[in-house]
Amino acid sequence: MNVIYLDNAATTPIDPRVKEAMLPWLDENYGNPSSVHEAGRKAKVMLEDTRDLFAEFIGVRSSEIYFTSGGTEANNFAIKGSAFYNLGKKDHIITTAIEHSAVLDSAEYLRSRFGFNITYLKTNRFGEIDLKELKDSITDKTFLVSVMHSNNELGVINDVKSIAVSLNNIPVMLHSDMVQSLGKVKLNVSDIGVNFASFSAHKIYGPKGLGVLYIKKDSHVDKFMHGGKQERDRRGGTENIPAIAGFKKAIEILKDEMNADIEKSSGLRNKLISELSSQIGNKMIINSHQDNSPLERGTAKQGGVFIPNIVNISFNPETTKIDPDTLLIKLDMKGIAVSSGSACTSGSVQPSHVLKTIGYDDDTARSSIRISFGRFNNEADIEVLVKGLKEILA
Repeated sequence: MNVIYLDNAATTPIDPRVKEAMLPWLDENYGNPSSVHEAGRKAKVMLEDTRDLFAEFIGVRSSEIYFTSGGTEANNFAIKGSAFYNLGKKDHIITTAIEHSAVLDSAEYLRSRFGFNITYLKTNRFGEIDLKELKDSITDKTFLVSVMHSNNELGVINDVKSIAVSLNNIPVMLHSDMVQSLGKVKLNVSDIGVNFASFSAHKIYGPKGLGVLYIKKDSHVDKFMHGGKQERDRRGGTENIPAIAGFKKAIEILKDEMNADIEKSSGLRNKLISELSSQIGNKMIINSHQDNSPLERGTAKQGGVFIPNIVNISFNPETTKIDPDTLLIKLDMKGIAVSSGSACTSGSVQPSHVLKTIGYDDDTARSSIRISFGRFNNEADIEVLVKGLKEILA
């Protein structure tokens, strides 16, 4: 059975060109980049070339790029590292209720273990925060605001640049989880104005186990991983050279093909929403934005800015009774892979915390599925998915 993979927000399949670029670093090029001999120097050159390439791609300095084991570690590094730097000085963090669990769990750990105070901002129907509520939440004890750039379940993009502008002249640092945004929208991180930004290779057809934390020059953060002087003495541990080589190739491909990827995902998204609306209709609720026009705050207009590869839907409990786990299993039996919300929490039977935050009841929030497109999908995949959903719901 050919699998139709529509869970690219969880992870993307590795691009064959990325795999090919990694193989030499798993075989003959096995040097440790901290070693001074030729094998080590060769690895070090590739490592720094990748750092330079990625820094240029997101519009920052090479010296501000730090390799990690993934987006989760990058989030932990930014949040816990800045918290530990501020121990005994400031103790207040502001974040949102729809963040990835890597952010929410880090904040909760700091609250329960060290007594930090955490403010969780609510969002509107589309997952966007209110800038006035953010500014009103800042106190003289606030040292960090953490707001994700695009949400991993809804796809909504928060205006992080406006948040950064609102923090001008306030001694508060800004972190943004940009894991889902990389490769889906053009990013100039320096222009956006954050102190920290998190990224992951396996969301852009690269390998798992490799992430990046951007740390703006002069941003204060304690070392999070101890045991070595790697990454300019900010992150201990031998760098994952094969994965970094794969990440380098993934970025090179994005430089050439990102616009085509975005255009393709946008087309698939529009086709899916059109097909779902015409063939399933009142049995479902589309939770993601349906167009790309600016949201008028305080209105019921369905709009806003989103990444193009995610569509989140729930099944209307008034017209359809279906267990989402059963739905996912039946789709899987038809060779169709989608997910129920975030892949990092899909093993849980709990309703999506994101959908509950934007106003849904438990039943509607639990009956949600996330469909996410990628480079290797096509229109035929959408047709098979919609046909499968119709058969299961019938």
